Amino acid sequence: MKLRFFAVSCCTILLATPVSANWYEMTGQAKIEQGDTAAAKQAAIADALERAALFAGVRITSEQQLVAGVMQQHQLTLDSNSEIREIRLLRENYSNDYVTITLQAEILPGQQRCVGSQQKKPLLLARIELGARHDAVHGQLFKLDENATAQLSRHLLDYSPAVVVNTVDYSLQPDLLTQTTNRQLFNDGQQFVLVSQITDLSLGKQTNRFWQNDRFERFFALDVALYDAFNNQLLFTRQYRTQAQWNSELTIAGSHSQQFWQQPYGQKIDTVLKAVAKDIQQHTQCQSLLAQISHIDQHQIAINKGSRQGLQRGDSVTVMQIQRFAGKDGLEKLHKSPVKLNITDISSDNAWASADSPTLLSHLQTGDLISISSTGM
Repeated sequence: MKLRFFAVSCCTILLATPVSANWYEMTGQAKIEQGDTAAAKQAAIADALERAALFAGVRITSEQQLVAGVMQQHQLTLDSNSEIREIRLLRENYSNDYVTITLQAEILPGQQRCVGSQQKKPLLLARIELGARHDAVHGQLFKLDENATAQLSRHLLDYSPAVVVNTVDYSLQPDLLTQTTNRQLFNDGQQFVLVSQITDLSLGKQTNRFWQNDRFERFFALDVALYDAFNNQLLFTRQYRTQAQWNSELTIAGSHSQQFWQQPYGQKIDTVLKAVAKDIQQHTQCQSLLAQISHIDQHQIAINKGSRQGLQRGDSVTVMQIQRFAGKDGLEKLHKSPVKLNITDISSDNAWASADSPTLLSHLQTGDLISISSTGM
């Protein structure tokens, strides 16, 4: 299914909320460019629908058509088995050069919806490394690493419902993510690790006429790598590149300010960060949530994952025991038959789950690792 909209990027956290089975209420936002409120409205609708599809666990492909460096069209493609059946406009607001649209949409995921789509897997977001520091002198963007990390964290909340983000104020080098390091990160509660580096902030050719202030094209490149800490594997890597006009005479506040992010260059960087968040969603939504058994009491087990990871009281889940085998790859195997359990009690980071019979849990022990997936979805 393909949906086409004229689109402009937005940067406000606007979460989608499940209303009932297959119905989602969501808010989208877009900036009004050159007074074109109609195009901005369609962009806000596209933003809301894309967010809702991500929260519904649907696999999507998002493409942007660029003309002279400006996004002209946004094409949202759902997987072939999914459908947006109905859209209801609830309210719209025009304020401060932005259009904000709130909708309800009925989204029917395909029958092959992945088993991990309802859980939030822990993701460690390391601070983006400012690799192109010598180029940061233009505009004094020496704090762009930490400010872009904060912006990416907000977009992960907005566009990556498959993860719960934990940020740290230091960078990580990919070559330091050894098996030992990943094992320690997993033992500390992290299932995925996201590392990234800004590799280009350089100026290009001058674009202004002789009577204008100095303007240049300016480039931006971000290298991103997503690691599975448990399996010690690189799941996804990509370099994102963009460019925009840079006015060297314009007084631009630091990258911590809204003024920077509203400039053409800041908007392009923000578009890249949103693309990163959407890609992380696509690569984590079908991964099962991994947990550890902290206690066993007859026909109940306690696990070290709870509501923060997307579990709810009354959920029916399937658990499979995981065992590691010695060897250079530290391979893990699913062990025994899957067991269906019901979540009976829950807190932020812990839950109790019960089985119909104690014999179903006889092969499990305190400290065992288990893989959790929702059932009956």
